[in-house]
Amino acid sequence: MKIEKQSNGEFRLESPSGTRFLFFLSTSAFRIRMKDVRASFAVKPIALVDDGIEVGEYWLSYGDLRVEVSPSFALTVYFKGQKALCTLPFVQKEETIDASLAEKEGHAANSSGEYEGGIGFAFDGPVYGLGDKTGPLDKRGYGYVNWNTDDPTPHSDTYKSLYKSIPFFLLFSPSCTAGLFFDNTSKCLFDIGKRKKGVVEYAYAEGGLDLYCFFGAMPDVISDYTSLLGRTPLPPRKALGNQQSRWSYSNEEELLSMVKGYEDADIPLSMVHFDIDYMDRYMDFTINSSAFPDFPSLLSRLKEKGIGACAIVDAGVKALEGYPIYDEGMEKGYFCTLNGEVYHGEVWPGDSVFPAFAKKEVRAWWAENVFRFLEKTGLTGIENDMNEPSSFKGPLPDDVDMGGLPHCVAHNVYGHWIDEATFAGFAKADKRPYIITRAAYAGTSAFAATWSGDNQSSYDHLRLMIPQLCNLSLSGFVNCGVDIGGFGGDTTAELLTRWYVAALFNPLYRNHSSLGTIKQEPFAFDELTTKRIRKAILTRYELLPTFYDSLFLHLSSGLLPIRPLVYNFPEDENVYNENTSLMLGESLLLAPSLFPGQSKRSAYFPDGFYSYFDGKHYDKGYHLIDCSLDDIPLFVRDHSLLCLNPVGTKSTAYSDVLRLYWTMDEAATYHYEDDGDTLAYQKGAYNLFLLRADREKGVCVIPVHLGIPTHYAKIEIDTPDGGHFVSDFSLKGQ
Repeated sequence: MKIEKQSNGEFRLESPSGTRFLFFLSTSAFRIRMKDVRASFAVKPIALVDDGIEVGEYWLSYGDLRVEVSPSFALTVYFKGQKALCTLPFVQKEETIDASLAEKEGHAANSSGEYEGGIGFAFDGPVYGLGDKTGPLDKRGYGYVNWNTDDPTPHSDTYKSLYKSIPFFLLFSPSCTAGLFFDNTSKCLFDIGKRKKGVVEYAYAEGGLDLYCFFGAMPDVISDYTSLLGRTPLPPRKALGNQQSRWSYSNEEELLSMVKGYEDADIPLSMVHFDIDYMDRYMDFTINSSAFPDFPSLLSRLKEKGIGACAIVDAGVKALEGYPIYDEGMEKGYFCTLNGEVYHGEVWPGDSVFPAFAKKEVRAWWAENVFRFLEKTGLTGIENDMNEPSSFKGPLPDDVDMGGLPHCVAHNVYGHWIDEATFAGFAKADKRPYIITRAAYAGTSAFAATWSGDNQSSYDHLRLMIPQLCNLSLSGFVNCGVDIGGFGGDTTAELLTRWYVAALFNPLYRNHSSLGTIKQEPFAFDELTTKRIRKAILTRYELLPTFYDSLFLHLSSGLLPIRPLVYNFPEDENVYNENTSLMLGESLLLAPSLFPGQSKRSAYFPDGFYSYFDGKHYDKGYHLIDCSLDDIPLFVRDHSLLCLNPVGTKSTAYSDVLRLYWTMDEAATYHYEDDGDTLAYQKGAYNLFLLRADREKGVCVIPVHLGIPTHYAKIEIDTPDGGHFVSDFSLKGQ
């Protein structure tokens, strides 16, 4: 083995097996790659570590990391003296019968023979991540394929591919977690001990191995990973409120009738969504003027009610002469081609073409169109859909040219590019970005929020939500949600009620349903159902300051807002595959009912917790809790100080009262405050407070950063025993 430092700070590793390049990102992370990997579409510019690295014949060491490399490029990694990673050679799966015969009989051959290469890891502990793949929180025993896929059939536990391809997973250990990011956009295979227990395998169809390795405690690993790719920016504050969508509110009358339904039911609404029927013949950046005669005026009237608006934009551009987007794209050569001719698919507009987003100039062109559309309409947000890319004709051929890259390479990052371009359009409009995307790659979370796609109105899909969103969060996608009530099929009053409660921690809190299904707004059923859902939504508005604080802490430090219990309690084996409870930040735990007819359930508390509503205390361990349709199983951890809205809040706007929930023991928290709408916070126009509390001194508010006049005049303090205290809001006051 020959190890030689290069002029750019990388180390060239030469052996009879070939060449690799390695460099350290920090004392807890490094990258190893093959010779001719492509430039990353996700990673931000990296400062290479250049000093303090020790090199031996078969090893490199920097800080807490020691990387041993064999002549076959097998890696053994030590972190703080402990073995943290051991790689194995990737072995192609051997088929015992002709795969084509198996497929003719209706069996998936599942061969790995199509993959160019890969790597294995000796590991038998919990494995988390990979975005919103189906299955449980711990992915052991499952296999997945990264290939962005729009499959309308109901997603089952064993689905291999969905809309996103996030090639990042965590090999969890309470003493040292390894985070592995495989920066390759081609089709990739992940076998998490399915083929062979204790072996985790990764394989790529082409492009070579480009692996980033992070080590340490789980929160530190995810923080380093998200720092590499870019973290989720703050959304408009109203985007954390209750959102309503449907395919479709097809005209202004239908939409305003829905809004009035919310008003009559006395339920807050902060965002409405316009699905494809708002467009003229399903053409991007157009308005159906017969259905919405004055779209900007409609949005202005909604804004006066405190309601934002988000509109869908699809990846397929209608192939129609006279349509400016099509004409300009054709003139400038901005669409994907096959054998030198513009490639045509079929999407909602019918005959459609696809922008060649691999080209920077095409992304800049799209950003300009987004900017103009935002300026023209006054939209709060844009939802990028069908951006896998999806075509009703079936998958695009592998050799479609998507702007200098073939489809087989560009497919998984196509949605990422659309979101990047849309983000640039918001930046040009000087608007705080609110983008929701269906398809994504690693790092797309730096531009957009996401949802899990076309789920179903079923308890199976209700139960799928918690592990899906927790793994999305662990993969860096912290602003995420699912379609509350289910998109496909008819929901029921009970299912919808339970879904609103179970989704309470979803950053994207949106009800969405499909054409041809029954209406499922919170007021669509009987008065009792409306009352129960109103209680859940009002609880969401109480929690809004904690959501906003947690998103700021993610942006500033990489801490996750929504968390599986293992994130907060890595030493507790009882939570390693907890699929029925989750946490918001350090303090809040939700243990919802996920089954019909259930009035009680067993819930595990990894610490002492108080019931948020009645103050009952639960010690660490398993407890039987109430979870009827009238209950919201929400709990607050011991030693907690929560920043909340006053009870009964129905707006995402700031109150002049900062409400605190204090467990009457030593506690501390940060609270963040800005204008809730603009980008001014990026220039220091925000406040950050450290709040400390103990029985002797009470609650103290300490300014960390003061950049704007505060909204607050009063502080209210609630305690689990029913105590309620009111004080003037004063800095360093008690």
